[in-house]
Amino acid sequence: MDIRIIKTDAQYKEYLNEVGRLAAEDPDPASSDGARLELLAKLVEDYEKGAFPFSKPDPVDALLFRMEQQNLRQKDIADLLGGKNRASEILARKRPLSLAMIRSLHEKLGIPASLLIREPDSERRQETLLGEPSELDAALDLIVNRGWSSSKSEAAHLWQRLVSERPGTPAFLKHTMTFGRNNKTNLVNVWLWLARIRAVADAQRDVHARFDKSALNDELIHYVTRLSWLPDGPLAAIRFLEGRGILVVIEPHLPATHLDGAAMLSSAGTPVIGLTLREDRLDNFWFTLTHELVHAWKHLTPGGVRAIADEKIERSEEDEGIEKEANQLAAEILIPRANWKRSRAFLKPSATAIEELANHLQVNPAVVAGRVRHERRNFSLFAKLVGYRQVRALFPAIRWSS
Repeated sequence: MDIRIIKTDAQYKEYLNEVGRLAAEDPDPASSDGARLELLAKLVEDYEKGAFPFSKPDPVDALLFRMEQQNLRQKDIADLLGGKNRASEILARKRPLSLAMIRSLHEKLGIPASLLIREPDSERRQETLLGEPSELDAALDLIVNRGWSSSKSEAAHLWQRLVSERPGTPAFLKHTMTFGRNNKTNLVNVWLWLARIRAVADAQRDVHARFDKSALNDELIHYVTRLSWLPDGPLAAIRFLEGRGILVVIEPHLPATHLDGAAMLSSAGTPVIGLTLREDRLDNFWFTLTHELVHAWKHLTPGGVRAIADEKIERSEEDEGIEKEANQLAAEILIPRANWKRSRAFLKPSATAIEELANHLQVNPAVVAGRVRHERRNFSLFAKLVGYRQVRALFPAIRWSS
């Protein structure tokens, strides 16, 4: 191959393949192949900067992206990075990848070597992880179809604003955790939805000013759940939270996602709850809202996780970590275990028993019916009690068809 400055996509793909081949061989940096790899990687990187409107991720971004895709945790990749401590240093951008690590990640996880050989840059502006122009086009079409902008050119500016304007955007993977996803989940659409929620919330600065961090606790969340007793409980809960500086934004989920809700931090560092109402049922609304409030209370930090998204929340089977804690605390706040275990709704569920416990706890019967369905893993039970089609109707201004 005669090495020249890259001028075409075909040439770019050819060089990219050669970079992958050389990196897999792990050449000595002082050898001719090592020098060739370094030169080719530089040419590929320079071409990408000019050819693509959005930069490729750095090595840590690429690794985090693959971990997200394959539902891997840090412990799952520790051996590829030389152990648990070394993995922590690399993911924190405190240590660069060695050639041996690059080869392992390329071979075991299929990450393009051209992404792995770059130096991690912890100071750069946050960038999107879109890899192909076609993915960008799809995102822009989606923005227009959703009515977030009136034209594709305007959508491009909106996309830049949503995902690239400020450090810490929830669309940037290292600040986001997504639970309940699978290999068919469109993560770009997850991040786009998260960015949209935060953009809507950021426009309401007067609400953020009311927030008092010390007031976000189990007592506040418990009070919110008791508003389910009201005929317009969801609206009452949203108004109550807004009065305390916690915004709740309703936005239908995007294609190829099954998002139910999310908790995130606004640009001002205050909690924001996003809900899709994908499942138009009262029991799902109250559990999702409570679950996300627990995340906002316990798990969001300005210097760490800034957004937590939940897909198929009521079918989650997480058995460790923050998602398990959010599930357990939400269940306890909605229906205390002591009340639940000795109730007829638990021991021998019936419509009468569900109403009886709901009256005792002053919560909507849908909350109790939903608990029965979840614990018995039978979502066909008590269908008349879970409040089907009683939530979206409270938000007539939202366009629900997608």
